[in-house]
Amino acid sequence: MKSKKIVKVCNAILILFLLSSVLIGILLAYIPSRMTKKHTNEIAKLYLDDMNYNILDFNNKYGDKIKEINLSSRYGHIIPVKYICNDNTYDNSTIVLVHWHETNHTVMFPLAEMFLNNGYNVVLYDQRAHGDNTAKTVTFGYYEKDDLEDVIDYVKSQMSKNNTIGVLGQSMGASTIGNYLGSSHAAENIDFAIMESPFSSMYSEIKWNIETAVKVKIPISYFLGLGSIANNLVFGYEFDEVSIIKSIENSSTPTMVLHSKADRVCPYNMGEDLYNFIPHNEKRLITFQSANHVEAFFTEADSYKKAVLDFVSYYTEE
Repeated sequence: MKSKKIVKVCNAILILFLLSSVLIGILLAYIPSRMTKKHTNEIAKLYLDDMNYNILDFNNKYGDKIKEINLSSRYGHIIPVKYICNDNTYDNSTIVLVHWHETNHTVMFPLAEMFLNNGYNVVLYDQRAHGDNTAKTVTFGYYEKDDLEDVIDYVKSQMSKNNTIGVLGQSMGASTIGNYLGSSHAAENIDFAIMESPFSSMYSEIKWNIETAVKVKIPISYFLGLGSIANNLVFGYEFDEVSIIKSIENSSTPTMVLHSKADRVCPYNMGEDLYNFIPHNEKRLITFQSANHVEAFFTEADSYKKAVLDFVSYYTEE
């Protein structure tokens, strides 16, 4: 009798474990991919408030120069673009700025202002499922790279001559750029790239966040495997396919990586790894010591601005 009870208990535990495993796998696929306009707008405002940056001042200064465009992506969703021209001309060196996860294009206003003050044109847009972008899911750079390509094509179409185009992204925006850099489109259409606080792959970023959030030992790789299977079934790609390291190995674009040793969202070694995998010598690694995630522009302002503007001016000189 006791042995039968033990078998029943063991079977119940096994079934519970399997059901919970499936549920966790589904949640690992679903939660990171879902975003709302309300949430992204709130997080963007909170960040800018924390950095004491006034959006109204930016809009008062540049509002009459902002051209708003709704691009139709190759997948049918709308990519809202803000195109800001210095001297009322498209024929300037142009920087495309790519924001990070859970925010929208407004978090890039401080960087936009830096570039505009130095004579560059600036293009901002909302990534998939963020702000006013009408895509339904976030893919951590997998499909976002295609939105970036569509934006670059639009920028090129507005220029009457072959002007310099560069891209700068933060966190997930940097990883979107990293995914894009492995393409022939990037090699043919952009002149330089700046990746700030990137993660090296979707798998490693989710794993890192689980490890730092959960203080007890759990079989993370097992659950991530289930999450990857669920993600593939629902969204058409596995976690391992979003590998910025694999993409950047094919890059020929001059690239600068910015990362802080104090970063607790995307750890410093991820940026260092990406730098090491860039297969050419037209690259730079800038290390900050104490800046929190994507805050170096504010907390280590002098060294940040000098590094970025020196790099950009080097590749935009006529």
